[in-house]
Amino acid sequence: MKIRYLIAASAAALTAASSAQAADVVANQEPAPVVAAPAFSWTGFYAGAQIGGSWSDTDLHGKYRTSATNFGGRQGFSPDPSGFIGGIYAGYNYDLGNNIVIGADTDWVWGDMDESDKHSVTYNDGQTGSFQGKLKEQWAGSTRARIGYAVDRWMPYIAGGVAYAKVDSSYRMKDSAGKVVPGFSASDSDTLVGWTIGAGFDYAMTDHIILRAEYRYTDFGDEDYSKNNVKYNVDYKTNDFRVGVAYKF
Repeated sequence: MKIRYLIAASAAALTAASSAQAADVVANQEPAPVVAAPAFSWTGFYAGAQIGGSWSDTDLHGKYRTSATNFGGRQGFSPDPSGFIGGIYAGYNYDLGNNIVIGADTDWVWGDMDESDKHSVTYNDGQTGSFQGKLKEQWAGSTRARIGYAVDRWMPYIAGGVAYAKVDSSYRMKDSAGKVVPGFSASDSDTLVGWTIGAGFDYAMTDHIILRAEYRYTDFGDEDYSKNNVKYNVDYKTNDFRVGVAYKF
């Protein structure tokens, strides 16, 4: 009988000791370390492609010779080319810290946008005819400085710099049959240079793929042209909205 009590007491003591030891192991276990994902860095080169739409605000003012010494005839037009644009862009960002990112960006877009404006007129000799002003943008580009405020993978920014565009223009007098009057036509193909400013945002979808959306206003200034019996001036401004995707190296 005593042996039976002794065995039962020993088993109870052993069970209690094992439970206490297991509790100590649980209580003293170190928490697993938390591994934080590294913060995204905007610093680096990037290059990509973009598409969008462009609409312009153009004044084309012309005058023509009414005598040997006088350009007394005047006609003004507003041919406003608009349409689809597409091209490439590239640049470099540098993260200054405290969420501030600066950079440089250059781009080129092709649009082949053209528009003409025509006015019917009655000449001094009673003949009818028309004047036509036409403008065509072949391509445009810019080189800009950027500054942005990064919030993790989002970066709204503003940008500004120099812009340039290849623009064809013409100013013509036509007779009642629609034919150009000899000596009363002028045209030119010129690279206009001006300034541009815009705002947008970049979003780093991955560490290497960056999406972009942007609005831009550009003033290419004005240029004077002259040929034969015609003189005219082109004042060319554009508004663009663009989206793009770039690869960050």
